[in-house]
Amino acid sequence: MMLGGVGFQAGLDAARRKQAQREAVVHASQAPAVPRPDLVEQLKGLKALQDDGVLTPEEFRIAKRKVLGG
Repeated sequence: MMLGGVGFQAGLDAARRKQAQREAVVHASQAPAVPRPDLVEQLKGLKALQDDGVLTPEEFRIAKRKVLGG
């Protein structure tokens, strides 16, 4: 009788591990995406900073490349 109990417990533990793994996969796939700022809005903001004299034309080009991923 003792062996049946141990076997049952081992099966229960294995089932719990599998369930935890499934839940971890589901939670990982449902992780909220990090919102990316709108590229157009970022570029407009950079252009406004250049127009206001905060950024030089060279600084604007560098910042624009960063925003566009280049």
